[in-house]
Amino acid sequence: MSFSFSSFIHLYLITTAVAITNITRVSVHRNPNYHANGTKSLVHTYQKYGITPTMPGPYYRGHDKILRKRQADGTMGVVTADDQQKGSFYTCPVQIGTPPQTLNLNFDTGSSDLWVWSTAIPKSILDSTSGATLFDPSKSSTFQDMPGSTWQIRYGDGSSASGIVGTDAVKIGSITVEGQAVELAQELSPQLLNASSANGLLGLGFSTINNVKPTRVQTPLENMILQMDISPNEELFTCYLESYNANDPDEGRSFYSFGDIDESSIPSGQELCYTPIDNSRGYWMFSSPSVIINDEQFDLPNNHAIADTGTTLLLVPDEVCNQFYAQIPGSEYSEIQQAWIYPTDTSSDDLPDFSVAVGNCQIAIDKGHFGFAPSVYPNMTFGGIQSQGDQNFGIFGDVFLQNVYAVFDGGKLRFGVVQRPPQS
Repeated sequence: MSFSFSSFIHLYLITTAVAITNITRVSVHRNPNYHANGTKSLVHTYQKYGITPTMPGPYYRGHDKILRKRQADGTMGVVTADDQQKGSFYTCPVQIGTPPQTLNLNFDTGSSDLWVWSTAIPKSILDSTSGATLFDPSKSSTFQDMPGSTWQIRYGDGSSASGIVGTDAVKIGSITVEGQAVELAQELSPQLLNASSANGLLGLGFSTINNVKPTRVQTPLENMILQMDISPNEELFTCYLESYNANDPDEGRSFYSFGDIDESSIPSGQELCYTPIDNSRGYWMFSSPSVIINDEQFDLPNNHAIADTGTTLLLVPDEVCNQFYAQIPGSEYSEIQQAWIYPTDTSSDDLPDFSVAVGNCQIAIDKGHFGFAPSVYPNMTFGGIQSQGDQNFGIFGDVFLQNVYAVFDGGKLRFGVVQRPPQS
C-alpha cells in the first residue's frame, strides 16, 4: 500500500484554513570539471541499486552478491570507488545552520538521506580532502545533537560513509526547514575522499529508505509539508535540468522549485501529463508500459520505472536496448565497456526516433542525448541508453529528465511530465 505525504498533515488541515503561498526556486550548478565516463556511470548505478548485470563484460555479482570485476590478467577483484563515476554533474546550494553555512549538495530522488561532509571527520582524513567545504556544527547556534542516532552507507567494496546525526535549520531556496535532521559524515573510507565534487547529498525519495538508525528521519520535503512551508494543494517539487553538452551553456536555466509549478516551463499548447506512483519501495516509481522506436511500439507488460535525479543514464530492459541499437548503423555491444556503443559520426537522420512511456504518455528522447560519453574505442560513442540488468524496474536518470519538465507530487502521489522542445 502506498503511503501519502498528506497523512502527515491531516491534523493540521482540519484545524487551519490558512493559505500558504511561500514558493521557492533553487538554482542548479553544473560542474565544469565533470568528465563523463560511461562505464563508471553504469557501475555506479549497479552499486546504488544492487543490480546484477545481465549482459557480458567484466562486472558481475557472485553468490555473495558483491559486485566484482574481472581484471585484464584474469584475476577477480571487488569494485572500488575508482571503478565508479567521480563527481556530480549537478549540485544545488543549500544553507545549514545559524548563521548559515552554504554547501553544494547533490539533489537525489533515488535516496532519502541528507548527509554532508563535516568537521566531525578526523583531521587525519581532512588533510587529504584538498579544501573540501565542511559543515561545522559548533558554529551553528541552532544545531542540536540527536543522541544515539547514527547513519551508514556501505558500498560493495567495503568502503563506507557514516557518522552522527543532529538537527538544524536547513534553507533550500527561500524556505527554511526548522529542526531538519542532518547526517554528519564522521568517517569516510579513503577511496571515497575524492569520489564526489559535491559537499554531500540531499535525498528527495521517501523516508522508508532513509539510513538513520534506530529511527528513520523525515526528508526535507516531508518536513516542509509538516511545517506548512508549502501549500497543502501543492505538496511537490519540480525539476528542470539542462544538457550535459559542454558546448551548450546552461545560462541559469536549470532549477528545482518547491511548493509550486513554474508555468513558464510548460511549452505553449501543452499540459502536464500525470501518472500515479507507487512509493512502497521508497522511490518515485510509475508504470512504463511501452517504448516506441521509429513509429513501432513495443509493449512491456507490467513494466515500471523510477525517476532518479541522482542517476545519469537511462536504463531499460535488454530487449529494448537490442531493438534500439539495431536501428543505428555500425552500433555494437562492447564487452570491454559492458555497454552499447555506436559511431560518433552517425548523422541525426541515421539515429532512430525513440520514446518511453510515462503512464499513458510517450516522452521522446532527443537524439542529442543518445550519446553520453566518448567510448574507449576511437570514433565511437558510449550510448546514454543502457541495460537495467536484473533490476525489475527501469531507471530514468538525467538522459530522460533533460527532455522534460518534471513534477514530483508527494501530496497526490503522482509524477508529472511535459515534453520540452528539441535541442537547437
